[in-house]
Amino acid sequence: MHDELALVMVSPEFVRSPVLRRLLEYLVEQTLAGNGDRLKAYQIAVEGLGRDDSFDPQSDSYPRVQVGRLRKMLDLHYAGLSPEQASGRQRIVIPVGHYNVTLEALASEPVAAVDVAAHSDASQQPPRADTDTGNDPAQRAQLPAPGLSASGPAAGAVPPMAGSRGWIIGAAGVLVLLGLAYVLWQFLASNSSEEAARRDMRTQLAHVSIITDPAGGSDDLNTAAQMAEMHLQRFEMLAVSTGGHNDIENGNGPREYQLLVRGGRRDGERPGGPIYMTLRHIGSGTTLWSYEIAQSGSNIAAPDIEQAIGNGISIIARSGGVIVQHQRKLIGQDMSAGYPCLIHYDGFRQRREAERRPALRQCLARSLKMYPNEPLLLQALSYMELSNPERGRRAPLVATQRGRELAEAALEFDSKSSLAQIAVARSALVRGNCPRSLAFSRRAVESNPLEPDTLGLAGTFLLSCGDYAGAEPVLERARELNEQPGGYQTASLVIARVINGKPKEALDLAQRADSPELDLQPNFLLAKALAFGANGRLGEARQTWRALEQAVGAQPGTAPVDVLESFTISPFFTRRMLAEVEATGIVPLPN
Repeated sequence: MHDELALVMVSPEFVRSPVLRRLLEYLVEQTLAGNGDRLKAYQIAVEGLGRDDSFDPQSDSYPRVQVGRLRKMLDLHYAGLSPEQASGRQRIVIPVGHYNVTLEALASEPVAAVDVAAHSDASQQPPRADTDTGNDPAQRAQLPAPGLSASGPAAGAVPPMAGSRGWIIGAAGVLVLLGLAYVLWQFLASNSSEEAARRDMRTQLAHVSIITDPAGGSDDLNTAAQMAEMHLQRFEMLAVSTGGHNDIENGNGPREYQLLVRGGRRDGERPGGPIYMTLRHIGSGTTLWSYEIAQSGSNIAAPDIEQAIGNGISIIARSGGVIVQHQRKLIGQDMSAGYPCLIHYDGFRQRREAERRPALRQCLARSLKMYPNEPLLLQALSYMELSNPERGRRAPLVATQRGRELAEAALEFDSKSSLAQIAVARSALVRGNCPRSLAFSRRAVESNPLEPDTLGLAGTFLLSCGDYAGAEPVLERARELNEQPGGYQTASLVIARVINGKPKEALDLAQRADSPELDLQPNFLLAKALAFGANGRLGEARQTWRALEQAVGAQPGTAPVDVLESFTISPFFTRRMLAEVEATGIVPLPN
């Protein structure tokens, strides 16, 4: 089934239809996992089509309509195969009334969408015994062969009504053909403009071509290059190709990079030689980054080697990484629609410069008009909407309908995008929908475990919704990949350690990370106060709590719940933090 799915996915019909591609992949995955017979419309809508968890299958037929479209698209795909293309293949079938996927034999001669001759066979068959011709073999021999037109003397052997039926069925077949052609035209037309915009947007991205030295490579070098390509493909702000293969012909010298992989062992030698990766900017010939992976006797395919390659790729490809920083220098103040705007957005996410917000929002809005349904732009605009501060409130995020719609649109267009997944998790969190936030935070971690910004956000969302055991390793991984994490990531990791019974580790991290800048951030002050309190250092904990009151503009002695609600996002998290504050004695218990 996987082999057949791969063939279907590269067909023109499905290349032009991202929604149906995702749906078919989802149904196949669920079927192979043994869940096909249990699939329901709600599950398909939310998990397979990216709809919100508030979806009502009783009032909305969207999943059933999409599955119906998928069946028709599969029929059109198989109808268009030549005998050579159909040879040796089976066809994917979604039985009517079910959502599971099966494989059925595919005839060596593909069935046309509508075969007029086949449908008219009934009019050309020998008459039954009760007809005028009876069972006389001589009379039957005079009838034209099936599928051939009746002409000459033998034509008169066909009863008049049978001839009429043949004409009617033939005409109906033509009409069905025209109908199918119209449906296909409508479907392709609805997707072509979106797909064209998506392709145009991708031609703007920075492009990394991977080569080996020597060019022919070796087992080690080729494996390392394949691993590097796999990891680079996780990062959506980049396009990547290996050797002479180039999927993105953007012809944009300033955005072209080359990753050179060299070293390792030669074929037949013992493992152990280091692998070197070097990033060069093609336009200027500048070497921007070099990285050594010591094999230490391990086989190149060992998990620790793959992780080391992934860690190196994260340095160059992540948000604020080597390539983005280099592009930021090249682009300067240019805020053209598309890629330059996204580079400025990345800088805004890193530094949160409020004065840049209006110009950036306008730039992103212009970009979306030019590249509609581009997930990179949709998720960025969702963040701009959700992070728009309210007067008198210090919470970093607020719930807005527009922010939610933009996040869901990004996911609907690309359900495998980690950026879209984290955008949905964010919008769900600010609405208090923890189940959805937890689900998509975990998906984002699986989609790109090498992006520290995504990991930091996902870990914070997990923590905010009560998955303390799951949050800590995700936040630890984010910190491992980024030696200078944001204050919210550090605060979340400190709190996770406190809740998970690691008070000494929590306080050690809080003290090592402490800085004048972080001491202005309410979430870090809360984390530090909890770390002091968990270690029995109540004097320092209460002093830090007073600094927190001052940071949020609260009077000394303000009710702790009011202090927390002024800057926390999740009501669940607020209640848990209140319990921790009271349990450690940082503030007196309420009367």
